[in-house]
Amino acid sequence: MRFSILAAIYQKELLDVLRDRRALISMVVVPLVIFPLLIGGMARLIPKMQERAEQEASTLSVAARISTPAIRDGLEKAGLRLVEKDDLKAAVQDKSVGAAVEELPGQTGNGSPQIVIYVDASNDASNAAGTRIREALTELKDRQIRENLRNSGISETVLSPFTVNRVNVAGDRKMAGALYGTMLGYVLVLLMFTGGMYTVLDMTVGEKERKTLEALLASPARRGEIVMGKILVAITAVLATAALTLGSMIYTLKNSGSGIVNRPGRELDVDIGKSLGTVPLDASTVGLIALIFIPLAVFAASLMFAIALKARSFKEGQTYLTPLIMLVIFPALLGGLPGLKMTPALCLIPIFNASQMIHGILIGDASQVNFAVTMAANLAYSAVAFLLATRMFQDERVLFRS
Repeated sequence: MRFSILAAIYQKELLDVLRDRRALISMVVVPLVIFPLLIGGMARLIPKMQERAEQEASTLSVAARISTPAIRDGLEKAGLRLVEKDDLKAAVQDKSVGAAVEELPGQTGNGSPQIVIYVDASNDASNAAGTRIREALTELKDRQIRENLRNSGISETVLSPFTVNRVNVAGDRKMAGALYGTMLGYVLVLLMFTGGMYTVLDMTVGEKERKTLEALLASPARRGEIVMGKILVAITAVLATAALTLGSMIYTLKNSGSGIVNRPGRELDVDIGKSLGTVPLDASTVGLIALIFIPLAVFAASLMFAIALKARSFKEGQTYLTPLIMLVIFPALLGGLPGLKMTPALCLIPIFNASQMIHGILIGDASQVNFAVTMAANLAYSAVAFLLATRMFQDERVLFRS
């Protein structure tokens, strides 16, 4: 292997990639522009939609069929505007009211009435109206129970003989790792393949269509040096896409998280916002993730290179590589799901092992055995894919297939 020629091929291919608009869009524009727009837009849109649903629910009427005056008074004191409707379910379905509440005869031994709340679960405003009805009824029930206890001379403390406090021992760092781990591995793996796809296509079928492959083969460079130079450029594209995606994703989620934290009165949103605002990436974590991605990048670049060589045109190459991207989605998504217990056997599954290992690294419980098995398996897969790409590049029936 002559490194001077290898460097020349690398520079030549990298320059061609930087001139290709499609490759730059998949490598740079998608991670740095599209992803922040999508995530940032969703982080701002969802809270606004929730607030709008709550405001709409406060102005909508509630259909009621209540015979007990105390229950009706409790609902009206909670700010609910009660109206009469013949068909409660139909009124909710045609959105003439936000929700409906009906009092049915008691079906229990003590003869207590049963309250039924009708909502349209597909409508946020109807859900919000149903929640307001439930909260008002719960408050009314608690108040009546306490009054009955006082009238009977019984202390209200019998309702709460003890208190329960739930303490999360994971800490903000581990919670942030769990939250980031569910999405980070999936997004990085997926964009690694999509970011390197156009680069690989340009270096294979793109050269065939431009009629420049023959000139490259006639040069003093050996076939192995040409393959090595091209795959190194593809690996560069894949790793660059992963790095840009990682930085863009963390910046976007961190800023979105700070916006969620500032929303008052929403404990769950505040917890999520704190987790998003805590970036679980220190130097050692980044180093471990990089070690996981290096053999995966070699595997992705070599595999796409071998597949793209079979194509006769750029369009045909896209047809070949698109199913590969679809095949990557499932194991990458499954690997980021929480609750899966990683075993050495599961570490042998490509793509899945990297996604699951990233999740384990971020929450801080990655096993050294599983990490070693994952690295060994991915190194073996990348070596096989590289040998396959080299052998196919040496087959002139593949190179000059028309």
